[in-house]
Amino acid sequence: MSRKRNPDDKRSRLVAAVADTLAESGHQGLGMNRIVTKSGVSKPMVYEYFGNLNGLLKAYIGRKDSWLTYFESIRLPENPTTEELKNCFVKLLQDQFRYFHSDKEMQKLVLWQISEYNPLMRATCEAREREGLRLLELADGHFRKSGVSLKAVMGMLVGGIYYNILHSSAGLGTIAGIDIRNENEYEMVMKTIEQIIDWAFQAAANEISV
Repeated sequence: MSRKRNPDDKRSRLVAAVADTLAESGHQGLGMNRIVTKSGVSKPMVYEYFGNLNGLLKAYIGRKDSWLTYFESIRLPENPTTEELKNCFVKLLQDQFRYFHSDKEMQKLVLWQISEYNPLMRATCEAREREGLRLLELADGHFRKSGVSLKAVMGMLVGGIYYNILHSSAGLGTIAGIDIRNENEYEMVMKTIEQIIDWAFQAAANEISV
């Protein structure tokens, strides 16, 4: 006689089926029937464990989106120095570039995020934004009255990272002659991230309005 699968196993299979469906069909394919068929778990179990399809998708997003965990892992002194803050932002952006470039599933998730309004993705984005702003506020004293906006710099870099990687992943060629599939050019982008953040901090220190 076969034993019943335990609830944790069924939950994991349902969440894994969301990931597989997203990877294969994009966010447009995230329907209940397709997910339960792929998971081998009956539809009533979705309602029992997650309440509804949105509850299942929320569980998947919570497990997959690593930004909140990443923010929690950042360790800065109570009163960080300018150099410590600069290094923190460089590492954050380089880690984002590295992780997003290597994770096709996360690319699909972000593509869903920017393609259409969805309350689940909106909530995730707002949580990320709150943590990001909390970190940016630590640098307010350095940039105040300098004419340099670290928030604008970070916004442009985060958006640029997403676009460059999604563009490359779709096989659409180079941007400004840079192909991040090439190892040397990938490393050039990583170095440029550091240079831009260094410029922003130096420009603020020199009270240069750009």
